Amino acid sequence: MRFLIALAAMAVSATPALARNEPGDEVEARETAAYRSCLDQAVSTPDMTGCMAAEYEVQEKALNAAYAKAMDGLNARQKDKLKTAQRAWIAFRDANCRALQDEDWGTLSRVTAMSCMVRMTIERTIELENFPPE
Repeated sequence: MRFLIALAAMAVSATPALARNEPGDEVEARETAAYRSCLDQAVSTPDMTGCMAAEYEVQEKALNAAYAKAMDGLNARQKDKLKTAQRAWIAFRDANCRALQDEDWGTLSRVTAMSCMVRMTIERTIELENFPPE
């Protein structure tokens, strides 16, 4: 099962990877142990997407915390720019990941789309944790 998820995640490489030694290392390091355990036990598409939906909720909370922290200390102009960027990024993430799911591509496309949501959310969290760039 983990192989299918890894295969689906590789198919989701529509966004640039963050600078790192090995692709996925930093993102995978942010995945919870509960998520990895859930995926290891998943035997069906609904099981996998259920694991991913739960992990997405965890990662979305981390994203919101990173965004709030990034907003701290910014002046009004800077806050407005980051707010605009974040709203655009959310729209892009959602559309980008939805584009990976289609009934003609089978149920694995749901796994690919949910994997995209988790991965992109973690990547954006990392970006916001390093905002503003120095």
